[in-house]
Amino acid sequence: MQQAIDFPQKYRFFRALRPFSFSVALMTCGLGVTLAYQSGEGHFLRAVLVMVAGVLLQAATNLFNDYADLGFWRRQTTTLAKSVIHQIRMNALCAMVIAIVACLLGLYLVSHTGWLLLLIGLLGVAGGYFYTAEPVNLKERGLGLVAVFVFTGLLMVEGAYMAVSGDWSFRVLLLALPLSILSSLVLLANELRDVEDDSRRHINTFTVRFGYVVGRSLYLILFLVLFAVVAWLAASRYINEPMWLLPSVFCLYWPLRLLFSGQKDLSRLPPMTGRVFMVFGLGLMCAV
Repeated sequence: MQQAIDFPQKYRFFRALRPFSFSVALMTCGLGVTLAYQSGEGHFLRAVLVMVAGVLLQAATNLFNDYADLGFWRRQTTTLAKSVIHQIRMNALCAMVIAIVACLLGLYLVSHTGWLLLLIGLLGVAGGYFYTAEPVNLKERGLGLVAVFVFTGLLMVEGAYMAVSGDWSFRVLLLALPLSILSSLVLLANELRDVEDDSRRHINTFTVRFGYVVGRSLYLILFLVLFAVVAWLAASRYINEPMWLLPSVFCLYWPLRLLFSGQKDLSRLPPMTGRVFMVFGLGLMCAV
């Protein structure tokens, strides 16, 4: 009974799956699909496959995210440690199966679009794998926020657009910037929530390396940068109806209030940030 109570909840399958973060894949792929239809290059079957593959890759990355924790638990000799190691390995195995299915869908899309989409897909898979895998281990090097910005943001939107339209677009990359910033914010919310556990286990995320106060300040700064980028995109006529983004501004109140209230329990911060991502992403699709 004691083991069941003490088992770290973060490693249980559903918690490790982090379903709240699926908003990232849904919105980034959704924006790419929306822009493809806007350009007159929409294709229904490819659009559906892109959305499915995007969510599967997000799920695989999430499940593999805790693999770096094995180093800590291998140094323990308790029965609990053996149970945790088993759970982490099972999550990683599930991640591999899910990633293979996503890759098969991706290969079908590549067969209709060409080698450039294959390159983007390979970069995305490599980014997801080396996020926690050695010898790169982007998470351990404190580069998780940058990796998510590039792989889950820019490449996901551009890849979704290419998979549906068969072409690439610099305009799409620019419009991907806001969602790329929000992708980093979702990860930063996770780091802020887990900073004590990560520090105790010597997992050197950005927030562990530079401290909770710096991480909290960066959370606010990224939101300010987000809306500065939106203002520039609107002024440059890349966004036609920026008023659609106003609801996401009101959603910011809840995560910022929680983060700066002094509460130690930040378990609600990641889902709150994911909610902002969802509302903003839907608004951005309408705005363009």
